[in-house]
Amino acid sequence: AKVVFDQIPDPLPPVGELVEVTVTLPTLGATPIAPNAAIHHIDGKLGVWQVTNGALHFTPVSLGIADLEGRVQIREGLQIGDQVVAYSENTLNEHSRIHVVDHIPGVTP
Repeated sequence: AKVVFDQIPDPLPPVGELVEVTVTLPTLGATPIAPNAAIHHIDGKLGVWQVTNGALHFTPVSLGIADLEGRVQIREGLQIGDQVVAYSENTLNEHSRIHVVDHIPGVTP
């Protein structure tokens, strides 16, 4: 790969230096996204714990791209506005009782 600097650093990095780059790609159309932490592998399937009318169920999903903020595109399996469990201290199953909150106290603003 070729690296171009906006400003040439002084001194130049040594030849063979490793770099981390972020590539800005065109934006996608409206699509559901979920925190990467909400994605689980259960019985060989990739999915999320979805909340529908207070009931919890595992919904298989197909993933798209992920960003540097820990969000991942859901290509199939969810609709925009669907509610998923982003975090749980305990292992979930369809009989788990949950308490929905807007944010995790002490973790998110």
